[in-house]
Amino acid sequence: MVSTMVITRLLTPNEYGIWSYALNIYSYLLLATGFGLISGALQFGTENRGSGDAFAFFRYCTQKGLLINVALVAAVSIVIAAMELPITGAKPYVLTILPILLLEFIVSMGQTVLRAQNRIKEYAHVLNINTILIALGTCGGAFWGLNGVLAGRYLANVASILYEGSLLVSEINNARHSGELKVSEKKQLWHYSLFTGASSAMNCLVYSLDVTLIAVLIKSATEISIYQVGTLIPNALQFIPSSVVTAILPSIIYHREDADWIKINLKKIYLALAGANGLICGILYVLAPLGIWIVSGEQYLPAVPVLRVLAFGYFFSGTFRTLSVNILAAFRRVHFGLFISIVSCVSDVVFNYIFIGRFGMIGAAYATLLVDMITAALSFGYVTVLVRKGKIHETH
Repeated sequence: MVSTMVITRLLTPNEYGIWSYALNIYSYLLLATGFGLISGALQFGTENRGSGDAFAFFRYCTQKGLLINVALVAAVSIVIAAMELPITGAKPYVLTILPILLLEFIVSMGQTVLRAQNRIKEYAHVLNINTILIALGTCGGAFWGLNGVLAGRYLANVASILYEGSLLVSEINNARHSGELKVSEKKQLWHYSLFTGASSAMNCLVYSLDVTLIAVLIKSATEISIYQVGTLIPNALQFIPSSVVTAILPSIIYHREDADWIKINLKKIYLALAGANGLICGILYVLAPLGIWIVSGEQYLPAVPVLRVLAFGYFFSGTFRTLSVNILAAFRRVHFGLFISIVSCVSDVVFNYIFIGRFGMIGAAYATLLVDMITAALSFGYVTVLVRKGKIHETH
């Protein structure tokens, strides 16, 4: 957020518009990165922690993921090069940003290895350093315009890869000398990765649908800007459940066969999140006008109702949905995870179309709240059933 504030002051409005458009196209490509093999590396690498098989999975996921991303970058680049883009002058920058997918995949895979090896503190250091380097690179590069921003992002990712490599010397060596995966192992890995990747992509798409449908149905830039301001704080709060998932997911995967351990610890986590998020949402509801005023100024106070509705939505997503969806992935319940993602996407489109048409901008917030409640009930309900029955881990 700070980087955006800096860049908008250093670039001209036209340059920032081009940069935003290029990032938007890149974000769609990012949804397909590695076809879910990063999730597969975390799952199977953690399950096989302490054995040579873990490094065989790391090597296979890295090699195949890079090949997939090379093909994705090449295919999208050919399409972009052959078409006329709606933003004048954007094509060179779009084509230049696409190969960053390869560098960011390597960075993500290195972080995944650290998580799978339960080196959470080192993972946190790598993640923070990568974030700071990208912020410094893009902000510093902005003094030289868009070319500087792109160069800064490339240099930041290269530096992150070199730093990760210094931490993973033994893991890289073990992966190079690891054996080949069996056909059955590859089949299980691809099954898990493809389903998890598809679920993740659809979950990310949901966060873009609200604004798209407001633009289509209301056709007001002012309404869009107000709604966006109302989403800033609830979206930012997602770092809380995301951080919890990052820290605990490897342990859940590792103890997947210990039903008693899973039951005791999941109860503690859900109760802690419910208490913390309940308090946060209550404060946010009461102080919504002050929050909007601090973040965006008095002119955006009409966003207060949106913020208050989405605060309730965050309680359900931040307490139940995010954690439960990731737990189901750790349990290898990928079919039900994909089902939840499909329900989420379809219901979000339907509810937005109905509610925006009837209530205007605030209807999009109502739609998000209802989708969060439905998906939270489905995911948390299924986790509860599995834990009570003791039938947690699905091996096939």
